[in-house]
Amino acid sequence: IRQETAVANLSKSMITIGKLTLRNFLSIGAVTQSVDFDSKNLTLILGENLDLGGDGAKNGTGKTTILQGLSYALFGSPINKIKLDNLINRTNGKHMVASIDFNVDGTDYRIERGRKPTFLRFYVNSQEIKTTDSDGNESQGENRETQEKINHILAMSDDMFKHIIGLNTYTEPFLSMKTGDQ
Repeated sequence: IRQETAVANLSKSMITIGKLTLRNFLSIGAVTQSVDFDSKNLTLILGENLDLGGDGAKNGTGKTTILQGLSYALFGSPINKIKLDNLINRTNGKHMVASIDFNVDGTDYRIERGRKPTFLRFYVNSQEIKTTDSDGNESQGENRETQEKINHILAMSDDMFKHIIGLNTYTEPFLSMKTGDQ
């Protein structure tokens, strides 16, 4: 019954990713960079490495950084097994921020995550949802309960994101997995 309910709820929900903003994240330095996904058209991310003379090279252009940023902003985890502190830009070594704006069925959400210092801020319709730990203290880092709320709103986990949406070379394709693992 739970699976049927989840599928029914998923078919009713429409998730629209707005803007992904990154600072001091992997190869992105202290100057904030953003990608606006809020379009009625398909967003296709291509790259041309101009550092190599623009000879058609596609490696090192930031495509995977964007996918890593999406995964980290939404779920607090990368798409591969990289340590979280290794997501921080090596040159600056601190003040990493990844934020994402999205809408689900007319409700606006924003997630802001950071490392060094570690923080998680979650907003619903521009109102910050304060999180507390088990002792009632305001939570400054990753909060499991808040992440569970986010997963419920998105109707997916980080694992589902990696296998179905964030297709990459680090994760086994969903249809290649054993039926029980799917």
